Amino acid sequence: MHFEQIYNRAKSECDYLLDRHGIKIYVSSSADNSTADSVFRSFQKEMAKRGIKARVITTGSLGYYELEPVVSIEKPGEPDITVLYHNVTQEMATELFNDYLTNDNPRPDMAFCSTGSHKISGIPHISELPLFNLQNRIALRNCGHLDPGSIEHYIVLGKGYAGLSRALQMKQTDVIQALKKSGLRGRGGAGYFSADKWQACHDAEGDEKYAVCNAIDADPQARTARLLIESDPHSVLEGFLIGAYAVGASHCFICVNGGHTHAVKTLRKAIEQMRQYGLLGKDILGSNFSTEIEVKELSACLVAGEETALLRVLEERQAIPYLRMTHPATSGYKNRPTLVNNIETLSSVSAIFQNNPEWASGIGTVKSRGTKVITLSGRIARKYTVEVPFGTTLRSLVQDIGGGVPDGKDIKAVQFGGPTGAYFTGSSLDIPVSYEAMEEADSIIGSGTVEVFGDDTCAVELARDAISYIQTQSCGKCVFCREGSLQMSQILADIADNRGSPRDLDLLTELGEGMKTGSICGLGQTAPAPVLSSIKLFRSDYDAHIKEKRCPANK
Repeated sequence: MHFEQIYNRAKSECDYLLDRHGIKIYVSSSADNSTADSVFRSFQKEMAKRGIKARVITTGSLGYYELEPVVSIEKPGEPDITVLYHNVTQEMATELFNDYLTNDNPRPDMAFCSTGSHKISGIPHISELPLFNLQNRIALRNCGHLDPGSIEHYIVLGKGYAGLSRALQMKQTDVIQALKKSGLRGRGGAGYFSADKWQACHDAEGDEKYAVCNAIDADPQARTARLLIESDPHSVLEGFLIGAYAVGASHCFICVNGGHTHAVKTLRKAIEQMRQYGLLGKDILGSNFSTEIEVKELSACLVAGEETALLRVLEERQAIPYLRMTHPATSGYKNRPTLVNNIETLSSVSAIFQNNPEWASGIGTVKSRGTKVITLSGRIARKYTVEVPFGTTLRSLVQDIGGGVPDGKDIKAVQFGGPTGAYFTGSSLDIPVSYEAMEEADSIIGSGTVEVFGDDTCAVELARDAISYIQTQSCGKCVFCREGSLQMSQILADIADNRGSPRDLDLLTELGEGMKTGSICGLGQTAPAPVLSSIKLFRSDYDAHIKEKRCPANK
């Protein structure tokens, strides 16, 4: 089956999506939002009662969890206007059906915003809200806008598998060169140029090659992988196939968190749909390329974010990184050439090939092209998962999108990049999110999570909790990581309990520097960042515990 046939088949299955004369109601929410189902049923009930034809479509989450369910309404005669409503209840759904769909009153008092070239009086346009105008959604482009359980929606609404079709008509080396032009760097944290990994795996000798997608949110605060799988699995799977084709991988593994039952179910369904459309297996889209995708349910742990440790888990061994005499691209799973990519990276890959490399390279900064998915957490008013261009400042994320600390509190600290990310003060948030800026600040992009702490927080306790958690995630192989994180945890516990001494700070610094240079993998090398940055930025909190024997948070 060729792509044109696939598109026509998908279009015939969901032609209502392109019907400008039909009412369309989209109900967007995460799978664990119990209200969404009652909202869906309420719209269905009103349709039957009033004899009005409409199409109610449940979609995945937009990533705006505290606003869900979000309802988007498109009316006939207004194909360019969509009105969004947030925190919709069953009762609100009934009112909207009666007032907007029946009597043409869009209820500005209930509306969140509108989209399209025209504005509706009393309703903010989407371009006026920082939540939207600061974002540029590439990896998350389809989240909340289509039914994640329908491959037809992805093909018709999301230009789905057009990128794969284009790639399969190119030489493998040309695919890699196109990715290189885009400037895409791996979104897993380290930021290696993706095309370099693809090239190394392509050039590696071996008849049998593998591809691995890391779709596990190892950071407890991160929600990227779960959001993508539950809201738009095909964007990831399409990017995965493009990568597999480029390197010649005959078998692919997608590693997911086994505890996310709905995500696993959604992913397995998507893979089965691919097979039904001839997008998986032998001779994909009439090419000579054949491959399979296997789902692997694994437990989330920080160290498995390091690709050599992840490969060990796939081989049913302990999650322990190993010294890289050779890279996985040349000798990975079962000592075969293996391409390992993060889930956000692969969703970006499918967008790049659906559009073009030049389009992607025009977003972000000179050294950090494209966008980054960010999850806002901690003491912040709005806990969303968003996607912003590289170069966006932490202040824009925390204040403009996240709404700052609730209850009028000031920001004490912001940790960026996950559990091993460094802290920033409330007055130093103008730093841009980019690989180069974070490296200069001795921090990391990491998982892209932002955790905010209010001014009633003690920096010593923050550092203690951070390193104590990291210590539980250490695989134990490196003395520097294993013993260093344990010693740091014990020293910080003494300081927090007002039993510390001034020389403890020198010891913490010495331990941290040793871990940075002596650890094998990225976890151990970045683990000291929370401690070292807290000492540098919040020395007065340490002095309060050590010299005054009091906690500065207890004012």
